Amino acid sequence: MPFQETHPEFKGFNQYYERELLPALQDKEYDRLEAFKKINSRAPLAVLAILAIGGLFFYKSRAPMILGMAAAVSAMAYFGIRSYYLKDIKKRTKNHLVAGICKFIGWEFSETVDTPPPLEALIDNGLLPKRYDRVSFEDKMWGNAHGADFEALECHMEREDRDSDGDTNWVTVFRGSLMAIDFHYDFLGRTVVLRDKGFFNRKKKGDMKRVGLVDPKFEKIFEAYGTDQVEARVLLTPTFMQRLVDLEESVDGKNIRFAFLNDLLLIAVETPNRFEAGSMNKPITDPQRTQNILDEIGAVYNLVDGLMKPLEGRRR
Repeated sequence: MPFQETHPEFKGFNQYYERELLPALQDKEYDRLEAFKKINSRAPLAVLAILAIGGLFFYKSRAPMILGMAAAVSAMAYFGIRSYYLKDIKKRTKNHLVAGICKFIGWEFSETVDTPPPLEALIDNGLLPKRYDRVSFEDKMWGNAHGADFEALECHMEREDRDSDGDTNWVTVFRGSLMAIDFHYDFLGRTVVLRDKGFFNRKKKGDMKRVGLVDPKFEKIFEAYGTDQVEARVLLTPTFMQRLVDLEESVDGKNIRFAFLNDLLLIAVETPNRFEAGSMNKPITDPQRTQNILDEIGAVYNLVDGLMKPLEGRRR
């Protein structure tokens, strides 16, 4: 299928894909098929061996739980073997596609994050949880979208909990994407938009007062606060708010929240791992893999466009 070149930056991508991306994907498809040959020949043997051992223990003990344990262990063995043979192929496919698409549109991509971003502003304004004990980052992407500089990465925050026996458990408190966009505009105040909490919404948040949203659709979803009411209403147009919802949907996310802080638009959205290669049950050359990544990138362009109009003529 032809790819949807929905933005000027995507023009010519179909030819680029055929020339630069597809040949390596075809090589990886060969690797995928070879991996499944190994999985299909070795995984059943491991499963049968585990079930046979479980059956032997059941015959001697007559304990029904033995059968359940054998089934669980055999399933773990199957998926472990599958992961072992497919993990590297999936990783190389993802990096090839994401880095290749970024190269085409003039962005950059790095699977690792050498310099962790500061989180204080996001935490202080309610975009991220206050309590966490460790954090990790990956899949950093940065570039320029229609005149706005942006940076996005994946973030995983965990809290250390202890049970009654003193054993340590790590609990995820945030897993998702963080984005910072610089529109090159000096905002007059501070505007924070969180998810609506109904009865628990506050009339004020620190030095910020509640801001009424024009569209009742978004008033039910979000709760906005700002130090400059006029500027907040200029920024939070129905078009821009819809682009935020579209961005959330494009990344299979939830609970998107954002703030205009320190001359930046900061966004936090809970998501599964982004820019993934997709299911290994389908051919590596399946065009939908690439289209999904294009759609995610297109959502960034849409978001920038949604805010550019109110800022025209006032950018620094």
